[in-house]
Parts: sequence; structure tokens; C-alpha cells
Amino acid sequence: MVYQGIPLGSRPPAECGRCLVQEMLLAIVPRVVAAVVSPCREPGVVGADAMERLCHEMSSHGCDGLFVVSSTGEAVLLDEGDRRVLVSAARRGVQDDIHLYAGVTGLGAKQTILYANNAAADGANVAVVMAPFFLKLGQRELVEYFLRVADVSPIPLALYHHPRMSTTIDVETLVAVAAHPNIIAIKDTSGTTERAKAVIEATRGLDLAVLQGSEHLSLFSLRAGCHGVLAALAGIAPEWHAELVASARRGDWASAEQFDQQIMRLWRLFEVPGVGDSISAFAHAIKLGLARRGWLAELSPVVPGFAPAPEFESAVESLLDHVKLPHDRDWQLRIDQAHAVGEGHLEVAPVRV
Repeated sequence: MVYQGIPLGSRPPAECGRCLVQEMLLAIVPRVVAAVVSPCREPGVVGADAMERLCHEMSSHGCDGLFVVSSTGEAVLLDEGDRRVLVSAARRGVQDDIHLYAGVTGLGAKQTILYANNAAADGANVAVVMAPFFLKLGQRELVEYFLRVADVSPIPLALYHHPRMSTTIDVETLVAVAAHPNIIAIKDTSGTTERAKAVIEATRGLDLAVLQGSEHLSLFSLRAGCHGVLAALAGIAPEWHAELVASARRGDWASAEQFDQQIMRLWRLFEVPGVGDSISAFAHAIKLGLARRGWLAELSPVVPGFAPAPEFESAVESLLDHVKLPHDRDWQLRIDQAHAVGEGHLEVAPVRV
């Protein structure tokens, strides 16, 4: 295949039904992925122990994948050493069957490739790549960038589209690079149903899994056929996201809608006055939710100097009171019930081959 004059790689063609590559894709792309904050033991100093424990808790409560060094994790503010500490700690905190996605985006292909090599060495399964930061690229340049990284990355890539980035990933660009055998997924933080639908429809039948990154579009996207969800709130309430995806996969849309409504009540966290003032405020709101679960004690910011106003913290805590987050004993009861009826496990893990 050739796109705008650039030759692309190709995968083996499907012969009878779903091809082997697609089966392998389902085996390595998780369904419920939490975007993980970056814990700090003091302002600006990442905490390995806290990261290890946090990832253990998230993966024990419904997530079959974690995305570290993410936008939620304030990746752009982390240096190379910080990234390596966090990825290594996350790997130690989870079992081998948990898929670890690591953000590797840098200021250009060379830095992104360096970060991808580091992530692979530190235990990541997949490198997550956005468009380069700050400067806008044309779509042909973006294709070249993705292909260059994909050609040499020791682990598969998941692309990441976010409308706040200088360069968007056009649907046509996404379809073109999907032909590369080392590009397996897209986290699409669409923001609109039109974009979500276009991405899902354009990639249907391709060896590319679509993970919805906007919580308010999760149910819509699952109905449209996306593979799963990758979202910040999946870290605070992984149980609800696991049940949402499991219900959708069973075709039980009534149950899916119930869990989606619970997630949408929690989504109001992003409407708390002040949460959008800075990335530090956004991350702090997530951290307060994680502290409420008992999974994170260290609330120091990645950026020194951030000091949340008391009224901001009070508003977040009030919303969390109203939402009534899941309790560990409820999740354990659900697991026990699954075993009692012979299910053995909740149907939230990806297909194994």
C-alpha cells in the first residue's frame, strides 16, 4: 500500500473469516485500560513505591491494562529518568498478564524512539505515541513520523489522538498507517460522536483496535463496535468500566447503560470549578478519587508550586461523596459469585489465543 507517496507495510491477508493476525491482536490489546496518574513522594519527585501499589490495586479491580506516562500522568513534564522509574514500578506492581502501555512521545522521532526502547527494557508491552509536541505537522509528515517509529520500536505501537494536540490524526492517516504490522491500536479521545463513529467505521476489518478515550463516549463507541476503553476514570472506578465493557460484549445493553450512568456521575468530576485550570488541578482531582479508594496516599504534584485551594478540594470531595465509589467488598463478592456459578472469572479480559 502507498499513501501520499510513502510505501507502507502490510499484514497477511484474511482468508477464511478473521485472520490469525486479528486473533493475535485481540490477545494483546486489553479491553479496560486506566490512564494512570504519576504519584510523587514530594513535589516534582516521582514515587516508585506508590506507583507500584497503585498499579497493583487498579489491575486487581477490573483493569486488564494500564497506561502509564500518559497525559493524565503529566508525561510532558517527566524527564527520561522519571519515565523509567514509573514504567519499571508499574511493571513490578502488576501480574504478567496485565498489559502495560507506556507513553513514549517526545519532541521528534529520535526522542520518541529512545523512549520506546527504554519502555520496552523497563517492562512495557506497548508504546503509546502521539503526534510530536508543540509544533504542527502536515499529515504526510505525521505518517512518516509514525512509520519511522514503528519500523524500529521493539514493542508494538498504539497511536493516541487528542484534539488538544497541535497535530490531529486524520481518519485517512490512521487508516493508512494501520497497514504497518507494528501499529496495533488507537486511543481516540474524540470528543464528538461524529469523530468516534468515523474512526470505528473506517478501521472496521483492519488489524487495528480502537480504544475510546472519552468517558462520555464509551457507551456510544461500544455500541458502534470499538474494542474497549482507555480512560482516566477507569483508574478510580475500574469495576464500573469492567462491568460496562463486559455487559456490552454480552449484548446486555440495559446493564451497560446502568454502569455508564454510574460512570457519568463520576465524570462530573471534570466539571468541578477549577479542575480545568491546569494539568496539576486535573491530576489532583483524580488523585483525590484514588485516595478515597485507599490506593494512593501521596498527593504531591508533579509541578512544584501547585497548591489546591480548600474550596476546590471540598468540591471534589463533595462530588465523590455523592457518587459513592465502589467498595472492595462489593467487587470481591462479584468475583465470588462468578466462581460460584462456574464462570471462574469476570468476562473482561481480552480473547486469548
